[in-house]
Amino acid sequence: MDRYSVIGLLVFLSILAFPQVLKPADWKTGLTKGWPIENMQSWGDGNLAVDFGSDGLWNFKGVWVPLSRLNPKMMAAWGSDRLVVDFPGQGLWVYDGRAWTRIAR
Repeated sequence: MDRYSVIGLLVFLSILAFPQVLKPADWKTGLTKGWPIENMQSWGDGNLAVDFGSDGLWNFKGVWVPLSRLNPKMMAAWGSDRLVVDFPGQGLWVYDGRAWTRIAR
């Protein structure tokens, strides 16, 4: 058996042994439509901010939590615990894990 056949066989056996990898994600907060991802940003301690376009900005840290209904243009991690987001027409905002603060118009 060549290397690729062995890898394929191992993947197939893994799927048989662990069928839960084939189950759909548990979107407990309403993320069931397969929303298109426009942008992602890792920030803070294990947070992942995901821009789902017109479906808003969401954060994942074990569970999905909506951060904003607005569609961000850009976002970036700032320091070790903040997320900076540019909402077109609304200005530049900082999220610290608890609250939003506008820092520029």
